[in-house]
Amino acid sequence: MSYRPKHHLTAPQGRLNDPNGMMLLGDELHVFYQHDPSFPAQPKRTGWGHAVTTLGSGVWRHFPDALYPGVSYDENGCYSGSGVVHDGQIRLFYTGNVKRDGKRLTSQNIVDVDDIEGPMGGTYRRRGTNPAIDGPADGYTAHYRDPHVTLAPDGTWRMVLGAQRENGTGAAVLYTSDDLDRWQFAGEIEFAGLNYNVASAYMWECPNLLRMRDQATGEMRDVFVFCPQFPDSDECGYVVGKLEGLRFEVERDFTPLDFGSEFYAPQLISDNNGGALMLGWMGLPARDDTPSFPAEGWVHQLTLVRELSLIDGHLATALQIPDAHDMLVERVALGDAPWAADLVAEGDHVCATVTWQPDGAGRGTVFVDVAGRIRWAECAAGELVLSADGAAVECTAGDGEVAFSFAVFAPGGAQWSALTPQ
Repeated sequence: MSYRPKHHLTAPQGRLNDPNGMMLLGDELHVFYQHDPSFPAQPKRTGWGHAVTTLGSGVWRHFPDALYPGVSYDENGCYSGSGVVHDGQIRLFYTGNVKRDGKRLTSQNIVDVDDIEGPMGGTYRRRGTNPAIDGPADGYTAHYRDPHVTLAPDGTWRMVLGAQRENGTGAAVLYTSDDLDRWQFAGEIEFAGLNYNVASAYMWECPNLLRMRDQATGEMRDVFVFCPQFPDSDECGYVVGKLEGLRFEVERDFTPLDFGSEFYAPQLISDNNGGALMLGWMGLPARDDTPSFPAEGWVHQLTLVRELSLIDGHLATALQIPDAHDMLVERVALGDAPWAADLVAEGDHVCATVTWQPDGAGRGTVFVDVAGRIRWAECAAGELVLSADGAAVECTAGDGEVAFSFAVFAPGGAQWSALTPQ
């Protein structure tokens, strides 16, 4: 028995957090991730782990870590970022973290990658001209990180960074480039129509900016995913609208991307068909106390690969569930009748309860109770899909209208046996 999932990405040892540098090469998805292999025996020095999966297989192959803190501009951490494949060349972009004399210094840096499909998973060379962006722009603090690079509609490149203004509020800033090498500060993105509470967060982490095709209208829309941080919570959601220059007209206000208790720092890439692929961290900042570390030497996991579709301004989620017999997968049609079921592990341990309460008008509310922690979301009637794989439990409902992620630790790592109706 083990807490470690078989089809969700975990680090071989130590601490895992944000997915980084996702890139699709044919049907193989390369994923980097924040990795602290010496956690918690040594002071935090986070680098980038690296693994690859063939889409749909649920099988991960690990390579040696791609980045580890080792130069003057990242000596205290190679923080989150993204990857780009262009003209046969691969570049990674990451935030270098330095702590000196009680102060934080951050920079944005470029790594050239060769032979990523080779037996060692590539060679990684930091640019001799790094930092590509040395420190924050005027008016922002050193909380200035997580570069996400995508191609703009006009054929140029854009990099969005999460930032904190000097007044202690969160923001997103934009840089532009013609060649992926030299970057110019364009300014702060203005979100017209954004919920005031979200706008007042003290930091916006892990931004993603990409274009998606709305399947209901056929129109292209800009989707901005980010994680606003508050003194007592860390959230993750998205807005949909239209970006022109630095003005983002919000058409769908901030909407949670996942309603579970363990979901943060997602990364999205285009699926080349107007949709997106996404992985999220099934964890939260500063929540490392889990049974998996003392028992097995690892902490945290990533979600299954998720397929995102934009439908009438709303992101719908489909779990990419492998054809495997060593994880629990249940599908239930939710309709006009109430329904409840227990997630049961071997030994008849009830570890979670899922409940559906219809409203009589084709919609209702899904509740998920894990050890007294209850999360809920409203959605349409439709299919509920639940997967349980080691400590990783994921659920979608309303034909993908809502999603939930939970870390659930069955006693002693007991295997899942059933989703049993009450």
